[in-house]
Amino acid sequence: MQGYYRLILSAVIPLALVLGLWGLTASGVSADAPVTYVVGWGDTLVSIATRYGSSVNALMQANGIRNPDFIYVGQQLLVPGGAVPGPAPAPATYVVQSGDTLFSIATRNGTTVGALMRANGLYNYWIYVGQTLRIPGALPQPPAPQPPIPQPVPQPLPQGVYHVVRPGEYLSLIAARYGSSVYAIQIANKISNPSFIWSGQRLFIPGGVAPLNPLPPPAPIYPVYPTVIPYFPPLAPPAPVVVFPSPTPPPHATGWEAVLITNTVGTGPCSLAAIVVGKTDWPVVVATPDGSWISDPKLTGTKPERGPYVVEFAHACTGVWRVIPVGLNVYADVRLNGGHAEVEFHPRAN
Repeated sequence: MQGYYRLILSAVIPLALVLGLWGLTASGVSADAPVTYVVGWGDTLVSIATRYGSSVNALMQANGIRNPDFIYVGQQLLVPGGAVPGPAPAPATYVVQSGDTLFSIATRNGTTVGALMRANGLYNYWIYVGQTLRIPGALPQPPAPQPPIPQPVPQPLPQGVYHVVRPGEYLSLIAARYGSSVYAIQIANKISNPSFIWSGQRLFIPGGVAPLNPLPPPAPIYPVYPTVIPYFPPLAPPAPVVVFPSPTPPPHATGWEAVLITNTVGTGPCSLAAIVVGKTDWPVVVATPDGSWISDPKLTGTKPERGPYVVEFAHACTGVWRVIPVGLNVYADVRLNGGHAEVEFHPRAN
């Protein structure tokens, strides 16, 4: 009986081993059996082939695919080779940079334009800078290298000297003195008209060259006074003497007297002329009798068409005006009547 059981066991055990090997082969675990894969959202032939250790061409031949960009969610694909798939890579993201296109992004990330469009819901090829795109079936990509920020180049300080314009100087003279040019000085100082510079103006002379022929320091300028200072006698004394048609010489006069020659009546224009006989370039002034106002001195001979000793004042048409030849110790008060008046001063006859 025991021999009978041994015979049964010797027959069953080899049979079980054969059946077990046949079952493993039939279950598809063999390395040579194809694997069925259901396409998910964002899958591409590239990502599927990479995951199963296959190739895009092998997938296309095994499934009769003509266009590698056209697969759809839920499609069942035979993956030849039977490799065990690894974990699906998490979808990466990419921020669109200036100059990017869908083709360049797909090429850089190992995918296709169609997969990019399906993964991001794009209906055309339009993308914009700063847009974030999902990269299907690809590992996260490192950020694109940013170009280095250019550092500002320090500008060298201008080399040159400063010059203060002196009386009589001009740009060509200054340029020759410092070994520069008129154009360089004009540009450095923003001078629109090279012929217009003024004394005391501070100019920058580019080039930093010391003056080739420096000038000595300017001599101090002293005030210039006239050689002849006119004398103005006091107006209050002596007592006024009004000269009317028959003037009488003032009692204090010693060598000169006044005569009213003309005094017309009108409405203007008005003038008051004085004649100092024998005196050319002699100062004459006109004042109010109380001395509250006095004119600037005028010289005789300024009306040569009327004579070499005549001076004329364009004055108010009415009122009494005192005519004074400076330094002759004589004067005359003349009342204007809206016209022209002339008074003559001549030496008194003894």
